[in-house]
Amino acid sequence: MKNKLIVAIFALLPLAVNAEGNPSLFDFVQGKETGKAYKSLIAKRKLPSWVQDGGTSTPANEITIRGRKYLALSGCMPHNCPSQAIAILYSPEKGDIHGVFSEYDFTEERQNLTWMNLDPTDSDDMKNILFSRLNGDVSN
Repeated sequence: MKNKLIVAIFALLPLAVNAEGNPSLFDFVQGKETGKAYKSLIAKRKLPSWVQDGGTSTPANEITIRGRKYLALSGCMPHNCPSQAIAILYSPEKGDIHGVFSEYDFTEERQNLTWMNLDPTDSDDMKNILFSRLNGDVSN
């Protein structure tokens, strides 16, 4: 009985560690305020249905841009990450959200980017971080 309890504790340990860390994009979408911000970001775009729930995602990382903290999150198309992905930056302090959606055409070897809530005068830092996050870089 004691061995079964120890095995059960070790089996649940990764869930406990992840629950205490930053949210994945899937978790972010489920939040009341964060989900509302995310839905408003993607609402005006014709994006694939998997984007609605964040797709396959990993925990966010915290970054600082011009003294403001952001969560950098990303998700990709389940079972086909290289073809479609989304990355977002969200400021818990201000509630502002920015993003980019990527679709890669393998036949033409071309990546199409759809920037969301970023105008031409927005920070190049934001664009670079979003693009890096699309490609799996979470070190920013």
